[in-house]
Amino acid sequence: MGYSPERAYRNALRCLIYLYVITGYSAALGQDYDQIYKKYSNEQAVFTSVKEQLVIDNDKGNLVAHSSISREKMLIGELSPGVFNKEFIFYSSFNKLVDYDAGASVYENNGYRKLNKYTSSTINSDQDNVFYDDLKQTEVVFDGLTARSLVKINYSQEHSDLHMLPSFFFERSLPVVEETYEVTAPKYVNLKFVIRGNGADRIIQKREEGKHSITYSFTAANINTLKDFSDAPSHLWYALHIVPYITSYSLPGKEKVDLLSDPAHLYAYYYEYIRSINVGEDTELKNTVAGITAGARTEREKAALIYKWVQKNIYYVAFEDSLEGFIPRQAADICKRKFGDCKDMASIITAMCRIAGIKAYFTWIGTRSRPYTYEETPVPGVDNHMISTINIGGEWLFLDGTHPMLPFGEVSPAVQGKEALIALDEKNFKIIRIPETPAAKNTTSDSTYIKLNGNRLTGNIVINYKGYPSWDMQIRMMYNHNKDRETLSKDYISRGSNKFSGSNYQFTQSDTGYRDCRLSGDFAIDDYVGQAGKEYYVNMNLSRAFEYNHIDTEARGVPYYFKFMDIGREVVKMEIPQGYHVSYLPPEASGKLDGVWNFNLKYSTDGRYVVLLKNFTTESLTVPVQDFVAFNKIIDNLRKQYKETVVLTSD
Repeated sequence: MGYSPERAYRNALRCLIYLYVITGYSAALGQDYDQIYKKYSNEQAVFTSVKEQLVIDNDKGNLVAHSSISREKMLIGELSPGVFNKEFIFYSSFNKLVDYDAGASVYENNGYRKLNKYTSSTINSDQDNVFYDDLKQTEVVFDGLTARSLVKINYSQEHSDLHMLPSFFFERSLPVVEETYEVTAPKYVNLKFVIRGNGADRIIQKREEGKHSITYSFTAANINTLKDFSDAPSHLWYALHIVPYITSYSLPGKEKVDLLSDPAHLYAYYYEYIRSINVGEDTELKNTVAGITAGARTEREKAALIYKWVQKNIYYVAFEDSLEGFIPRQAADICKRKFGDCKDMASIITAMCRIAGIKAYFTWIGTRSRPYTYEETPVPGVDNHMISTINIGGEWLFLDGTHPMLPFGEVSPAVQGKEALIALDEKNFKIIRIPETPAAKNTTSDSTYIKLNGNRLTGNIVINYKGYPSWDMQIRMMYNHNKDRETLSKDYISRGSNKFSGSNYQFTQSDTGYRDCRLSGDFAIDDYVGQAGKEYYVNMNLSRAFEYNHIDTEARGVPYYFKFMDIGREVVKMEIPQGYHVSYLPPEASGKLDGVWNFNLKYSTDGRYVVLLKNFTTESLTVPVQDFVAFNKIIDNLRKQYKETVVLTSD
């Protein structure tokens, strides 16, 4: 057959992968485990070494990719043998598990004894997002381990689609002593690496060019445990990670292939999954649309009726499996079976609107949990959602059928400010940034009336919700019934102290227009009012919005996120008992961080009632890191105001 540089290169890479897996452990064994044990003595466990190598190769004229991963972990704390005696392997049909092996070493008599027995099981992995993956996990469990034991695992994966190379994360559930990510590819493969998250300056990058290949390496040491920030869209915004992707390649003797060189090529990849969707005519679907839109005169009226019908009649179910995660189902099938995922909702809304003569398009979106843009990272991972977009009179309207309470023409809070990739036709697309919903459209108006009966406080509460607060509340009520709904109502109305007792809860909602809702109830709070001689002391701040929004400036290095911008208004009206007058009224207070957040508290009295007015406005979806100190000062001032009491003295 003669000498072939390509075949020699491929064989060399295979040997390299094998050696990488086999030597992964032996390299780690060269570490000073005594030093690691002492350094991380306050931890339960630590990864002593994490190594991952992605190899892109030419296999019989086809470009292929596979990875080899090795991890070694030391158990340290007393609880670690029963908690960290496990290792997990995550994979899917796009990142197939080829093989794995595992082992452990138990520390005895100042040395290590090998322990190769383990049990394993495979289950579907829980995911918040199931847009395009069928993630599974294999769990490897060791018994008989002690403190200072080492747990080791090696495995290899094949990547079935070059458009979706896996990202590499430096930060993990435990600290890491040493970490290396390598990518080796032929010289005719062009790659890009997008580094996202905090601490990118800690990564040492190298590029080594061989005779036929280039190896890119990214190394880091002493990586801390990944922190979880609740007030952030997802860990993707702050966890240090690398997104690799192939922009183009030119196999020997063949023309150049642009894979993911720009958003246009990502769109070309996407379009193949919708090319054959809803191309034929379905009589039943056509008749359904005719019935839904009967009597509607304008395109907007027709679209609104179609959208509402889908919300009421098609049940959202998140289910994906391999390529099904990319391919919407036929609208006629969805109409018959009455359920579907986000792509199916997009499919049936798009098809129905087109039947009604409305310009409608499949649209991909990365929700706020994704920090990427199409220009920076033109890869499938930029998205995790699909909706339908319509154009009426030049106005773009975004229709998300997965949100059962979202009014026609409004956008889900999860996609505010994000880019939408709209499929106009086979060759053309449009990227539009979805607007952020202003605070004035999202309001919560809380009215409380209170009376004193000795040390007991009684009264009633009415809360009116508009915009996102209303739609969120309605979704919660929709999934709660009877006693569960009563418990939820109490949670929202309860205030003052743990002696709060409520009754006569009522919830009403509008199914038209902006879909406002209202929650009300009566209440009593025992032993709430302070009394000394002829004076009553009443803290009218029964509810204390934003009291716990103080930001930890030392532990948090990522912006603080709000779910949406909104305005909160609260009125507390207290009846002054007969024979009493107001002897002390707290002064007015306010605080403001320009363009981000503000509050105002004001007391007044007419001799019969004391009224407390509170206003809160969230003007931005984030509090930038540089504004944390200023924001905290405002919150501290608000907390101080919450301690103020009104003093009533007998005449």
